[in-house]
Amino acid sequence: MSGISWDELLKLIYCCGVLEDQVSEAYRHMAGRAEDPILKAALNYISSDSRKHSEALKNIALALGAGMPSLDECKRVAGELWAQTMRGVERELEQTGKLSRKDLAFMIESLAELESAVMEEYLMMLQAEAIKMLLEAKPEARLLKMIIEWITEDEKRHAQILETLKIG
Repeated sequence: MSGISWDELLKLIYCCGVLEDQVSEAYRHMAGRAEDPILKAALNYISSDSRKHSEALKNIALALGAGMPSLDECKRVAGELWAQTMRGVERELEQTGKLSRKDLAFMIESLAELESAVMEEYLMMLQAEAIKMLLEAKPEARLLKMIIEWITEDEKRHAQILETLKIG
């Protein structure tokens, strides 16, 4: 992704916001299926954080001049991991059964991998691009870099929450 244009970077940021919105929906849906009140609370916490990330990323992209890319354009800009995650969310939203801690323990490995993959693939790349822009003296990049760092910290906490629930 090196040498990404400003326009493509803004589309990617917006598409990451779309992805976080869908991930938030998946966690909210799982919380609604959860039998255990602690499990429900933890999943709702991650859902709320992901919704916050979604709004921040989309609003920043729009404020910096991005248009609203279509889902097809997001798939092109963000790639297969984005599309794979979106398909995983769709599968979760189709689930209707109750979610026990035992069920979640089975799912946690893939959830933790998802949180990790999203963080590594997109947030680190966005951060690298923001740093490159800082070096090119784009003042907007400072704000973007700060917000991406905060989201990265939140994503690490999400992975810790999921791991604690697995042990739990």
